[in-house]
Amino acid sequence: VRRRSTRQAAMLTPLLASGLVVLLDEAAPSTIRAGRVHVERGFAPPRLVQDLRHDIDCLTTAGLFERAFSGGTSSGDDAFRNAEMCDPVGRDRSVGLWDAFYAVWERLDLVRQELSAALGREMSTEMELHYVRYPVGGYYRRHVDEDLDANPRALTRAISFICYLNKPGWCAADGGELRSYPPGEPPSDVLPESGTLVVFDSARVEHK
Repeated sequence: VRRRSTRQAAMLTPLLASGLVVLLDEAAPSTIRAGRVHVERGFAPPRLVQDLRHDIDCLTTAGLFERAFSGGTSSGDDAFRNAEMCDPVGRDRSVGLWDAFYAVWERLDLVRQELSAALGREMSTEMELHYVRYPVGGYYRRHVDEDLDANPRALTRAISFICYLNKPGWCAADGGELRSYPPGEPPSDVLPESGTLVVFDSARVEHK
């Protein structure tokens, strides 16, 4: 997994210095604190989703997607996950629609700042950003992103964002729901509707 470099992180600073833009519903912080998934529909406008899908098509044609592995697995048979991923930050920026990716990157960084202030938690500017594509029958088994009890670290992956770039009109019969397991509650499913952003504490909340 490639993390954003210091130079790349600095690129966003002038755009965000004028003030914090509120992108999330006011209920988001309390939802996340309660161990649930916050759902923000329409986060990515249809035209941006269209451009991002074209960017993904270009990166696919360029052969930049590769097998996505889980946890400490980096090779061989990984029965825990079946997906492909691409690093959109470190790629050749002459390929695809870099400006479209940069637009959603900027919006996600604004969300990071907003949640950092609302939750009172310092969040690293070095976000891990990937395009991830699941084939028909693809999966990611139930897990948490960090086992904080077994592997305490100063810097952990905690708050996760997923922005869905599916075609408009996605329905339950198409599958692909995010299932989360809020503590002490029944499982909850989120349909991956086009342009929807989900945010949750992926170090504490089991999900698949």
